[in-house]
Amino acid sequence: MLGSLTRRVLGLDLGTHSVKVASLRQTWTGLEVDGLFEFVPDAEEPLAGQLRDFLRSRDLAAEYVVTAVPGDRLSHRRLRFPFRGRREISQALPFAVEEQLPFDLDTVLLDWAPVGGDRSETEVLAAVAPTAEVARLVETLSEAGAEPRIVEAEGLALANLALVADLSGTRLLLDLGHRKTTLCLLVEGRPVASRTVAVAGRTITDAIARDCGLPREKAERLKCEQGVFEEGLRSELPGAVAVLDRLARELARTLASLEPLGSDPAATRIEEVVLFGGTARLHRLDDYLAERIGIPARRLCLRPEEPGASLLAAGDPLLFGPAVALALRGTAGARTGMNFRQGELAYRRDLSELGRRLRPTALLALLAALLFAGSVGTRVVFETRRAAALEARARALYEEAFPGQPPPRSVVAALRNALRDAHERANFLGVYGGNLSALDVLTEISARVPPDLKVVVEELSIDGKVVRITGHTPSFEAVDRLRAELAEFPAFGEIRVSEIQRDARRGGNTFSITIALRDPEASS
Repeated sequence: MLGSLTRRVLGLDLGTHSVKVASLRQTWTGLEVDGLFEFVPDAEEPLAGQLRDFLRSRDLAAEYVVTAVPGDRLSHRRLRFPFRGRREISQALPFAVEEQLPFDLDTVLLDWAPVGGDRSETEVLAAVAPTAEVARLVETLSEAGAEPRIVEAEGLALANLALVADLSGTRLLLDLGHRKTTLCLLVEGRPVASRTVAVAGRTITDAIARDCGLPREKAERLKCEQGVFEEGLRSELPGAVAVLDRLARELARTLASLEPLGSDPAATRIEEVVLFGGTARLHRLDDYLAERIGIPARRLCLRPEEPGASLLAAGDPLLFGPAVALALRGTAGARTGMNFRQGELAYRRDLSELGRRLRPTALLALLAALLFAGSVGTRVVFETRRAAALEARARALYEEAFPGQPPPRSVVAALRNALRDAHERANFLGVYGGNLSALDVLTEISARVPPDLKVVVEELSIDGKVVRITGHTPSFEAVDRLRAELAEFPAFGEIRVSEIQRDARRGGNTFSITIALRDPEASS
């Protein structure tokens, strides 16, 4: 059952030189790393088969796969809408983007993320991906047995590294790959802009090969072992230095275009450039870029106390940073939310696989249902027996109350009707609690009026359980004495004296007494 409480996520960074795989597990207690892996595919063989064999050889279960559309295949647009609802923005986005695109909307997929705004408007970053590009990517990975749940925008997905590294404030992430360099501007860990430039490691290698007249493999080795900026070497590699100068210019141009994006210029003043990717290993590249652009630059390096230190401990953070960012996109705390698996390309769950995963849960549910059914059955049997015993007791009571009469089919209903009839006859005959009749009540009241008490009873009525007396007396003391005498009778409950008024015509006072009847046996 533990497996059903975890999610295993694979982040696939499909680079042009190598494929990087980050395998993470999302558990109730946090994130755990299963491993970081890399392989260089053979360009002459289909990628799908090589990737399938590689995943199987490492026992990497492709339960939840996340990948990305390459940044150079995407187009980004920043747009403002005079409303904030997600539904309204999604409906208005195609019309706003259509005016800025040189191709038909039917051939692309759109997604967006909010990057600013206030109570009255929303600023969004929209990403546009060719449908054919996403379809090829999904088809390749599906053939490899690693169908992706999420296809992100490559540059924006880098923001997920903020989950495991200190990337607070405003920072520019620079992924220096083999064929291209991808930039992502972060403001407090959230992506607000992305761009891709066609200057990267292979461009530098080709320039070294031309400068030195070397094959590409030897030029690559020279780049990795000695770099470009060593004393005496720089003058021998003018082409490589020119490529790096071009990279610095592109970076400076990008920085100039990115800084004014935020509503608060101070909030988007870039504090630091963070380098990763295979080309970031180039010796002294961080110092060179910092000098050229005037902003501190450093390689991605996680301190031991940072959460990502354990996740990237199994591999080089520079190399596996993008793959880890993609894997983090599939976890609960993901910082990005774009997904180009839409419409006909939307992910559809394999119900047979879901059935196999839920089989243990289904068995437990069946066991619980059987136990519940057994409990209900036992209760039904018990209640049936109890009902039969009560029915037998009711028949005995009926035969005792009505000797010689056969019990009817519904004994309880017959007893209820008989009791109601008895109450009706008692009310008609003036019978009250303890078999006290109306005549008994009148007799008792007459007997309890002392002969020397000057009280004239003018009206006496019995209504259900209430006796009302009105009369005349020469003094208040006589009324109090009458009340005290009547209170001695156990069948009389509460006695209230009211409406004592002066009788101007006869003198003395008129009064009213209300008596509540009760069962003498109940009061004894």
